[in-house]
Amino acid sequence: MIFTRIALVLGLAIVCATLWLAIIGFTPAVPLLVTAVVLLVLIGGGNLINGRSSPYGGRGGASDRDGAP
Repeated sequence: MIFTRIALVLGLAIVCATLWLAIIGFTPAVPLLVTAVVLLVLIGGGNLINGRSSPYGGRGGASDRDGAP
């Protein structure tokens, strides 16, 4: 759990620093921000479509909920 928190804090710090660079006019930072947002949307959308946020472990379907093969 501690490594997840460290990764989240470092990731947020990097995104904030990149955003600050883009705001002050460092234009090479803009493609990095766009890439990060696109990756976040694609990964989050893939997890949503795959059902990883479901309480049944991402497999869905009635037979999985009943415990039948």
